[in-house]
Amino acid sequence: MATWLITGANRGIGRAVAEVVLAAGHRAILTARRPLELDDLVRVAEGRALAFPLDVRYRSQAFAVVQAAVAQGFVPTVLVNNAGYGLVGALEELPEEAVVRQVETNLLGCIWLCQAVLPYLRAQRQGFIFNISSIAGYYGFKGASLYNATKFGLVGLSEALAQEVAPWGIWVCSVAPGPYRTDWAGRSLEKAPSLASLDPQSPYYELHALMAQRYAEMDGRQPGDPYHIGRLLLRCVEANWAPKHLIVGDEAQQIWQKYAPLRSFPELQFIPHHCEAPERPQVG
Repeated sequence: MATWLITGANRGIGRAVAEVVLAAGHRAILTARRPLELDDLVRVAEGRALAFPLDVRYRSQAFAVVQAAVAQGFVPTVLVNNAGYGLVGALEELPEEAVVRQVETNLLGCIWLCQAVLPYLRAQRQGFIFNISSIAGYYGFKGASLYNATKFGLVGLSEALAQEVAPWGIWVCSVAPGPYRTDWAGRSLEKAPSLASLDPQSPYYELHALMAQRYAEMDGRQPGDPYHIGRLLLRCVEANWAPKHLIVGDEAQQIWQKYAPLRSFPELQFIPHHCEAPERPQVG
């Protein structure tokens, strides 16, 4: 039985992963900025779940949550760095505070959690870190350049960290979903002011108009089921193995095409919606 630490566990992919692993009999340390939204999971898990408030931007909070969980006998063996959100709009027009908040949440938050958890994984000489990136971490999309930057950074961080901690039997995996049914394109999405208001005076008005239409059409209609990701991560833990890159969802096909020269590389796998398990490469 593994103990999963899941950030942003109150909704979206984080919530789905939490429900999947708890249903499978595992234990979970669940975090969110609004921990009351986790009460139902803690209640039905019968002593196998703890909930903590956490804003991943703050390193001190990340370490405090891990220490508090360990003090209650919940020593993490799996970290799912899921907390994050999208910031979209032309880079030139993004406010400074929005830029800082995006980098702190999507990238620095993952770093703080890794630092807080790794001493325990090393002591156990085993464990998993799943960093929830995006296909935007492998392919640039106009109007999402800063979001791209944080997700590209997370992919690079994951690949390098996997090599650093391999001697202790720790697997690090960059999980890159395409469009899955979360509120990423809805209430979680932060927009540049000129995109939010569709300011006709903006030099990026035409781009923003196209983006506004795209997100309105996408919200709530994404083809991917977030529980699919939860099942994939559970399969990895049960198999005691994970690829360095897990690109998931049929819409991620464009990423698969971009990385066609690496298709024989077993650490990069493309998982369509109907596939329920990564394929562990044969050794020897």
